[in-house]
Amino acid sequence: MGTATSAGAGPLGDARASLLAKANDIDAGDLWVTDDWVVLIKAAPMSADEAETLADRAVAEQAGVNRFLLAVGDADEETANSIVAAASAHGFEIPKSIIPLPGTSKPADEVPNPRNPMGLYQQVLVRSEDMGVTVREITKYEDAEGNRVTTMHMQDGSRQEHILMNPYRGPVAASVFNDVRVLHYDRNGNVISKSRSWENFESTKFMTTTWADGTTVHAEEREDGYKVARVSTADGRTVEIPADSPFFTHPGLTTVGGAMSGLDEYATRGGGIPTLSADDVKKVGVGAKFAGPALGIATAIYDVATADAGQRCEAAISGTFGVVGGAVAGTAGGALGAAAGMGAASAPAALGGAAVGGTLGSWAGGWVGQKVAGVVCR
Repeated sequence: MGTATSAGAGPLGDARASLLAKANDIDAGDLWVTDDWVVLIKAAPMSADEAETLADRAVAEQAGVNRFLLAVGDADEETANSIVAAASAHGFEIPKSIIPLPGTSKPADEVPNPRNPMGLYQQVLVRSEDMGVTVREITKYEDAEGNRVTTMHMQDGSRQEHILMNPYRGPVAASVFNDVRVLHYDRNGNVISKSRSWENFESTKFMTTTWADGTTVHAEEREDGYKVARVSTADGRTVEIPADSPFFTHPGLTTVGGAMSGLDEYATRGGGIPTLSADDVKKVGVGAKFAGPALGIATAIYDVATADAGQRCEAAISGTFGVVGGAVAGTAGGALGAAAGMGAASAPAALGGAAVGGTLGSWAGGWVGQKVAGVVCR
């Protein structure tokens, strides 16, 4: 066994050294390699053309990383087989057990395995999701009506427009205030989601979010604390969210997998309905992660609806954020984790159903609403 171990140490060490050298070479430029060996674009100011060029480079570099990663896996596998063969010559047998126990079966892959389609899919999904929430440019302006518009342009070409509405934009003052809207578009200008919150002069707060498939969440909170919410689908199904639902006290809405949602910290004020923050957008800079309020709302609803089934999203977006097994915001490899359906190991198909195309825009278009409707409006 000692001979087998020694014989395998050289090739395995060389393979690991080559993989690390490749990663270090990539890290020295505009790309970087995650702990799961996925090549991503570094967060930095860039134009749309520069982002597209870097995305192509990331795909090309991923192919190189995968070759070295597979070499490490092959060397490790060969060494393990040699050790088992040497031990077997002395009467050793791997224990057989109906219930899988440590040492009785080959361990599962700890990172996406590029030898199979699911592993490649996981890598694509992690990169797509990271690009879809990483801000590459921010533009600000005030339109003709005095509404303040802040647009966050993402690495994948999608954008989120945060609009603080001017209550005096018309000939008379508007009947609502604290009117904030966030519009999410994919790279082709198609609507992914629309979110809005506002307050009337009776101190009643309102929030609505609508996804591309027509699924809508509407919530109200009156001054006396009474609150109600409902989920409606385009085909007319409606389900009420009761006032005692954990949805109104969900602690994780302000961030989704480490990316800001743009929702206020309503859980810290004793619960209520989530509303869009007018100030959080000021904290978002180039290179920041911004998921948007619609994904925050979807995560909370999904968590509440599937809590008994153990399928919580765990505030998940990308494998980069270190949360594995995300459901609504999950990836096939990591929190937007290892879940994208298609036989992957986690709860239901993650939001990344269409992410093979490479953009969060197509990834999120309609799918989030379908997931929310699927777990609520049964």
